[in-house]
Amino acid sequence: MNRAQFETLRDIPAKRISSDVRFVRKQSLSPVLIAEGIPIESQSGVELVLSITFNPIVGSKTLNVHVPGVGPICRLDVDGAAHRPAGRSHKHSLQTEQCPARNLPDGVIDRPDLAGASIAEVFAEFCRMANITHTGQLKLPEAGA
Repeated sequence: MNRAQFETLRDIPAKRISSDVRFVRKQSLSPVLIAEGIPIESQSGVELVLSITFNPIVGSKTLNVHVPGVGPICRLDVDGAAHRPAGRSHKHSLQTEQCPARNLPDGVIDRPDLAGASIAEVFAEFCRMANITHTGQLKLPEAGA
Protein backbone atom coordinates (compact mmCIF):
# COMPACT_ATOMS: atom_id res chain seq x y z
CA MET A 1 0.00 0.00 0.00
CA ASN A 2 1.32 3.45 -0.88
CA ARG A 3 0.55 6.89 0.59
CA ALA A 4 -2.08 7.73 -2.07
CA GLN A 5 -3.95 4.47 -1.37
CA PHE A 6 -3.77 5.15 2.37
CA GLU A 7 -5.14 8.68 1.93
CA THR A 8 -7.98 7.34 -0.23
CA LEU A 9 -8.93 4.86 2.52
CA ARG A 10 -8.59 7.49 5.25
CA ASP A 11 -10.79 9.94 3.38
CA ILE A 12 -13.69 7.58 2.57
CA PRO A 13 -16.59 9.33 4.33
CA ALA A 14 -18.86 6.38 5.10
CA LYS A 15 -16.66 4.11 7.20
CA ARG A 16 -18.45 2.50 10.13
CA ILE A 17 -17.86 0.43 13.23
CA SER A 18 -21.24 -1.21 13.89
CA SER A 19 -20.25 -3.44 16.79
CA ASP A 20 -19.72 -2.59 20.43
CA VAL A 21 -16.07 -2.06 21.31
CA ARG A 22 -15.51 -4.40 24.26
CA PHE A 23 -12.35 -4.24 26.29
CA VAL A 24 -11.17 -7.37 28.03
CA ARG A 25 -8.54 -8.08 30.64
CA LYS A 26 -5.90 -10.64 29.83
CA GLN A 27 -4.18 -11.92 32.94
CA SER A 28 -0.79 -12.02 31.19
CA LEU A 29 -1.06 -8.32 30.26
CA SER A 30 -2.67 -6.94 33.42
CA PRO A 31 -3.52 -4.08 33.98
CA VAL A 32 -3.78 -3.45 30.21
CA LEU A 33 -7.25 -3.70 28.65
CA ILE A 34 -7.55 -4.81 25.04
CA ALA A 35 -10.20 -4.56 22.34
CA GLU A 36 -9.06 -6.29 19.17
CA GLY A 37 -10.33 -7.54 15.84
CA ILE A 38 -12.76 -4.65 15.48
CA PRO A 39 -13.90 -4.53 11.84
CA ILE A 40 -14.11 -1.14 10.13
CA GLU A 41 -16.74 -1.40 7.41
CA SER A 42 -16.36 0.58 4.19
CA GLN A 43 -17.19 0.45 0.52
CA SER A 44 -13.49 0.29 -0.34
CA GLY A 45 -13.24 -3.49 -0.56
CA VAL A 46 -10.15 -3.30 1.69
CA GLU A 47 -10.38 -5.13 5.02
CA LEU A 48 -9.61 -2.71 7.86
CA VAL A 49 -9.24 -3.91 11.46
CA LEU A 50 -8.88 -1.80 14.61
CA SER A 51 -7.24 -2.85 17.85
CA ILE A 52 -7.08 -0.75 21.00
CA THR A 53 -4.95 -1.09 24.12
CA PHE A 54 -5.59 0.94 27.25
CA ASN A 55 -3.61 0.95 30.48
CA PRO A 56 -5.88 2.56 33.08
CA ILE A 57 -3.06 2.73 35.65
CA VAL A 58 -0.75 4.97 33.58
CA GLY A 59 -3.44 6.29 31.21
CA SER A 60 -1.77 5.17 27.97
CA LYS A 61 -3.98 4.47 24.94
CA THR A 62 -3.08 3.06 21.53
CA LEU A 63 -5.49 2.73 18.60
CA ASN A 64 -4.02 0.81 15.69
CA VAL A 65 -5.57 0.16 12.26
CA HIS A 66 -4.11 -2.61 10.16
CA VAL A 67 -4.85 -4.26 6.85
CA PRO A 68 -4.44 -8.06 7.02
CA GLY A 69 -1.56 -9.09 4.79
CA VAL A 70 -0.17 -5.53 4.71
CA GLY A 71 0.30 -4.54 8.36
CA PRO A 72 -0.37 -1.39 10.35
CA ILE A 73 -1.42 1.66 8.34
CA CYS A 74 -2.13 4.18 11.11
CA ARG A 75 -1.84 4.45 14.88
CA LEU A 76 -2.77 6.99 17.51
CA ASP A 77 -0.74 6.86 20.72
CA VAL A 78 -1.90 8.98 23.66
CA ASP A 79 -0.07 9.36 26.98
CA GLY A 80 2.35 6.58 26.01
CA ALA A 81 6.04 6.48 25.29
CA ALA A 82 7.53 9.49 23.52
CA HIS A 83 8.72 8.96 19.96
CA ARG A 84 11.24 11.69 19.33
CA PRO A 85 10.80 14.24 17.95
CA ALA A 86 7.12 13.75 18.91
CA GLY A 87 5.97 13.67 22.53
CA ARG A 88 3.87 11.12 24.43
CA SER A 89 0.72 11.82 22.39
CA HIS A 90 1.18 11.47 18.64
CA LYS A 91 -0.22 10.07 15.37
CA HIS A 92 1.53 7.62 13.03
CA SER A 93 0.42 7.03 9.44
CA LEU A 94 1.64 5.18 6.40
CA GLN A 95 4.08 7.31 4.41
CA THR A 96 5.73 4.75 2.12
CA GLU A 97 5.12 1.16 1.07
CA GLN A 98 7.81 0.06 3.55
CA CYS A 99 6.13 1.69 6.58
CA PRO A 100 3.93 -1.27 7.64
CA ALA A 101 6.96 -3.58 7.84
CA ARG A 102 8.82 -0.90 9.82
CA ASN A 103 5.87 -0.19 12.22
CA LEU A 104 5.09 3.29 10.83
CA PRO A 105 8.20 5.19 11.97
CA ASP A 106 8.04 8.13 9.54
CA GLY A 107 5.97 11.31 9.57
CA VAL A 108 4.92 11.07 13.22
CA ILE A 109 2.72 14.05 14.14
CA ASP A 110 2.62 15.43 17.68
CA ARG A 111 -0.88 15.52 19.28
CA PRO A 112 -0.33 17.21 22.66
CA ASP A 113 -3.97 18.34 22.56
CA LEU A 114 -4.99 14.75 23.39
CA ALA A 115 -2.78 14.42 26.48
CA GLY A 116 -4.86 13.45 29.49
CA ALA A 117 -7.97 12.67 27.43
CA SER A 118 -10.14 9.72 28.45
CA ILE A 119 -10.29 6.56 26.36
CA ALA A 120 -13.78 7.61 25.20
CA GLU A 121 -12.49 11.04 24.13
CA VAL A 122 -9.50 9.54 22.31
CA PHE A 123 -11.72 6.99 20.53
CA ALA A 124 -14.15 9.74 19.48
CA GLU A 125 -11.31 11.90 18.11
CA PHE A 126 -9.80 8.93 16.27
CA CYS A 127 -13.17 8.20 14.65
CA ARG A 128 -13.57 11.86 13.69
CA MET A 129 -10.08 12.01 12.10
CA ALA A 130 -10.64 8.75 10.21
CA ASN A 131 -14.20 9.52 9.04
CA ILE A 132 -15.60 6.58 11.04
CA THR A 133 -19.11 6.49 12.49
CA HIS A 134 -19.40 4.27 15.55
CA THR A 135 -22.96 3.02 16.10
CA GLY A 136 -22.18 0.67 19.01
CA GLN A 137 -20.99 1.34 22.52
CA LEU A 138 -17.53 1.59 24.07
CA LYS A 139 -17.56 -0.97 26.91
CA LEU A 140 -14.88 -1.16 29.57
CA PRO A 141 -14.92 -4.07 32.05
CA GLU A 142 -16.65 -3.45 35.36
CA ALA A 143 -14.29 -2.51 38.19
CA GLY A 144 -12.91 -5.69 39.75
CA ALA A 145 -14.06 -7.85 36.82
